[in-house]
Amino acid sequence: MKKVLAFVLLLFVWGVTFSQIFNTGQTLKKGQISAGFEPAILLNGGNDFMLFVHGGYGLKKGIDLGLSIGVLGPNNFIGGDVEFAIARWSSLAFGAHHFGSFGLDGTLNLTFPIRQDVRVFTGADLDVNFNSDKTRFLLWLPIGVEVGLKKNMSFIFEASVGLTDPAYHLIGGGLNFYF
Repeated sequence: MKKVLAFVLLLFVWGVTFSQIFNTGQTLKKGQISAGFEPAILLNGGNDFMLFVHGGYGLKKGIDLGLSIGVLGPNNFIGGDVEFAIARWSSLAFGAHHFGSFGLDGTLNLTFPIRQDVRVFTGADLDVNFNSDKTRFLLWLPIGVEVGLKKNMSFIFEASVGLTDPAYHLIGGGLNFYF
């Protein structure tokens, strides 16, 4: 079952890849799969609600693939990333997305363990969006917490603070499962 799910995930990631949300500084172990959902609010003047579905697959030690799909918002979102561990509690992710326009992503993720089952994360997320009128650079400061509820389940709450115009703010939280 893991191989089938991983194959389907790889098909999605083949053409499109994303970072910014539901992304701590830790990568998945080789062969590990994650799946999660996250209701979120985009504070962009209209305060749009979105529902994100996230998936990930550990390719090998220190490298994983991620996929996110968002619906119910002003535009549908699809994107993914390839994440590389640079130390035990930090990683770099690179990807692409489509959210009204095509964009490239780069993210630095830092995680700070508070307890064995509680981790705070932050970093920096940069999107380069290729809009029809011009290229825009959007920078966010992500701040979040992951709380382990069971061995294979965690709750993640996060906020991404937009630092450049027209970067919006995002607040969301949801469950993530590991297989």
